Amino acid sequence: MTGIITRTMATTMTKMSIALMLALSTSSVYAAQDNAYHHEAELSFLDSDDGGDGGDGLVNANYRYYFKAVEQADKPYVLADFFHQGSTVAARYSTSSFDDIYELSGQYVFDSNWFVGAKVSRVNFDTGSDSSTIYSANLGYFFTDHSALTLNYSRISESESNTFTSTNYNSERYDSNDVDVFGLTYEHFIPLQSTAGVMLTGAFTYSDQQNTSNASSTSVDDLGQVTNTDSKMYFGHNNYNVAINADWYINNAWSVGAAAEQSYTETDYDISGTTYDNQGNNDRTDTLTGINTRYVWRFADVFSAKFSLDHSYYNGEYDNDSQTSFSIGINARF
Repeated sequence: MTGIITRTMATTMTKMSIALMLALSTSSVYAAQDNAYHHEAELSFLDSDDGGDGGDGLVNANYRYYFKAVEQADKPYVLADFFHQGSTVAARYSTSSFDDIYELSGQYVFDSNWFVGAKVSRVNFDTGSDSSTIYSANLGYFFTDHSALTLNYSRISESESNTFTSTNYNSERYDSNDVDVFGLTYEHFIPLQSTAGVMLTGAFTYSDQQNTSNASSTSVDDLGQVTNTDSKMYFGHNNYNVAINADWYINNAWSVGAAAEQSYTETDYDISGTTYDNQGNNDRTDTLTGINTRYVWRFADVFSAKFSLDHSYYNGEYDNDSQTSFSIGINARF
């Protein structure tokens, strides 16, 4: 497996190097005009060496409309939206071998530099008929043209009940899953004289997840004896996560970055039934670190090609793992 991954990475790096060389050689012949735009559409593909679980990568398509024209000249191309600080509406669709995601979002910016946003996401899992709907809202403030503070909240609340009835057997089951996520993010761009600048992002996230499953059944054997059974499962998770990202923009097209995350999870559980009862709790600490590089090739006034390469290392309470992912996409701004 290691040999396969190594060869795949070598091929990926070769393809990326060729693309970068083409971009650099072409730039001397044709210079794309950094015109202001209202519309942005993007189609991208992401693949990773995620342990050989059979995934075929992820295809992502999104569209965003800006009510005020976005200026993209003299700034990193991927940060044009951050510097824009204007109202938007957006739609997104992504698909993989595991799920399909549909998403609608919007943001409104007041003259006072405060902004509010909302998002709804629908996730359909390919493993069955299960699906989830996620509702999100955010409130934030632009301190300067280069900095913003955002408070986020997301909510998932799902429940399902099933009953079965036959001549000698009856059963009922109720499952619920409730998740609340609170986040605070601060973003700050530092311009530099010799290079474009550095983007710093710090985030704190707290999530509270409650999973409950209650089941009962009644059966009658051939002698007419009645047996009743009951079971209950409860899992509660409190997760605290701190993340820091730094991206150095060597120029407006190329960046290299590093990221670090630390998470702490508290879990309580109660598993009980007619003849058993098991309660307890456990804690765990996990760390994720990563490096990345990204490049935007502006090969036309409207179109750009985007490349990115990420490598992350997971150091968990029970296992360690690393992952490398590569993405390529076409972006249109008009």
